[in-house]
Amino acid sequence: MNGEHSQGDSDHGRIIGWNDTVRFRLPSGWAADVEEHEGQPVATFRPPPPAGGTLRLVTDRVTPRPDGGGVAPTLQEMALRFVRPQDQRAGDRTVETRADGALVAQAVMMTDEDGRAETHYLWLVGAERDGRAAVAMFSYALPAILDGDESCAEMLGRIDAAIQTAEIL
Repeated sequence: MNGEHSQGDSDHGRIIGWNDTVRFRLPSGWAADVEEHEGQPVATFRPPPPAGGTLRLVTDRVTPRPDGGGVAPTLQEMALRFVRPQDQRAGDRTVETRADGALVAQAVMMTDEDGRAETHYLWLVGAERDGRAAVAMFSYALPAILDGDESCAEMLGRIDAAIQTAEIL
């Protein structure tokens, strides 16, 4: 898988590294693949059946503008844009700083994709690395009909925990 490094499956999942930017622990049994979107590789992960949905991951490294005040304001601006404060479809927005200084932004968005109602759970994890803003952006797309299902809620909890503790490299 382009950009991905996996360190085996265990009862606790497997460690995924993507584009030398992020490392996180994915639950066991998930299928991994790479899609291309607008010329950029996107890591995709699908849970084992019968669970549904797709977790997608893209990363970026952004050099702050010379007049932007440095990496911290750049990360804050990226996080605020990520949670889409003006978008009526988005809700449950949070932007928090972890104990290690990394920024975590979250939002939930209701969409209609080609006539299919979906719920998208969104996370951005970012930190300063080598004078740049290094970010990992995760999106878990779930058919709206499954949103709130008990098994999906448990899976979302596991994904959230994995992303909340993701390491920015």
